[in-house]
Amino acid sequence: MSLVQREHFYGLRASTASTHAIRKMNATITTRQRKSTQPRESDVENYGNVSTPLKLLPRQRRRKYRSRILFILGFSLAAILIVAAILYSYKRSTEEAIGEEITLHELKKARDYLIEAKRHKLSPLRAIDREKYTVRINTWRRNEQLLASVNHLITCQNIAQIQVVWCDRDNPPPSELLNYATGDVPVVLEHHAINSLNERFRVLSDNTPTYGILSIDDDVLRSCEAIDAGFYRWSDHPDRIIGYDTRVHMISDADASESTRDGTQRIDKNPVWSYGYLSSTRKRNRYSITLPRFCFIHKDYLDLYIEYAPKRVLQTVGKHFNCEDIAMSFFVSALTEGQVPLLADLWATTGMVKLYSESAISGSHDHKMIRDKCVDKFGFLLGLKDGYALLEGDAGHDSKWGQLESQHIMHATSRKLPFGIGADVDHKLYKVQNHFVPSRRELVGSVGFMKPERDLRDKMKALGFIENTPEWKVKWKNK
Repeated sequence: MSLVQREHFYGLRASTASTHAIRKMNATITTRQRKSTQPRESDVENYGNVSTPLKLLPRQRRRKYRSRILFILGFSLAAILIVAAILYSYKRSTEEAIGEEITLHELKKARDYLIEAKRHKLSPLRAIDREKYTVRINTWRRNEQLLASVNHLITCQNIAQIQVVWCDRDNPPPSELLNYATGDVPVVLEHHAINSLNERFRVLSDNTPTYGILSIDDDVLRSCEAIDAGFYRWSDHPDRIIGYDTRVHMISDADASESTRDGTQRIDKNPVWSYGYLSSTRKRNRYSITLPRFCFIHKDYLDLYIEYAPKRVLQTVGKHFNCEDIAMSFFVSALTEGQVPLLADLWATTGMVKLYSESAISGSHDHKMIRDKCVDKFGFLLGLKDGYALLEGDAGHDSKWGQLESQHIMHATSRKLPFGIGADVDHKLYKVQNHFVPSRRELVGSVGFMKPERDLRDKMKALGFIENTPEWKVKWKNK
């Protein structure tokens, strides 16, 4: 309070002597306040300059704020240590998952395997291979989704056979599948001794009727018309994978010469590759990978993968239930001079119906980190980064290799027509494919773009498989 305020407060209009006395009293009060806020020498010795703001406070408040600051500092330090431990654990687990750094000997062996694989020419298509295809469903303890998928697929008239890849040795397959063993679209159960994602590519059935294989998961569906559109494109390009789902490898700025945990230097001096999800693919409008959860592929590629894929690739997929899609997509690209997979027509790729399932591999905490490592290591092992430049001058370097480069998904014509996306676009819209559907254009014109998908989605919705619908809530609320 100022001098004038004090005089006004006390109603003082005294003489000069009284005013002098009041000013003396104010000076005394100010001196005491200054002394109470000055730090003692012991305070400075104990806390130094860091606690200078606290020293300007009364002792009781100083203790209160000091305890709060110490708590915040302690909590922050603990959080930092926990995050560092988690990151170190993730890095160590991914290094252990993919193994030690690739050696020159391992790289040469992988290339030699691919040379052997390339010597096997794909079986030429027969008449039935242009009329029909075989479906392989990979499943794992999702019997309701499996049965819903089979019930839909048996209505597709171009399917010659459905093969169910059963790797669960502890539980029998649903008995309902036995009812389809002798139907118009027979269902064959393949009992595999190993529980591995590699097994989806190991064909055990001796009587597979076609070279064209539709590889799918048990929780992903598309209309029969959308499937046919991909099949017709594959029959024109049987040496390529025809996919419906796009992903992309991304080239990062990470130091390619970085040492590993044990001090081993990378022989791969190319930029580091990482895995790009669907969001990255759409943002860049580029792709280089397709997923075997829904794609057409020549049966011979499945056999060649099991026989000639690098050992590290098979071990990584088998041990960690991950990266089989990257492995197969890269494997076929390596055998086709670095070409990316082809894509089904635009309208067919956008018509996916995803069935609800309670658990998924992609939900694990290290899923993305493992896939990053897979893209980087597999790409180098399969010669997709630099065409085995390190092995230049070796006996096998005369083989033709190609580097993998991402391609555009949408083109100018894609925005006008529901066809023509991805690499090597063709417009054989009027070509007669088989006696069921004369052409891809007529296929779309006869059914419309969205109606088949809507009908399929409505069926799955009624069964409670479409998430966040009233039927879904009723079906899964007590599970």
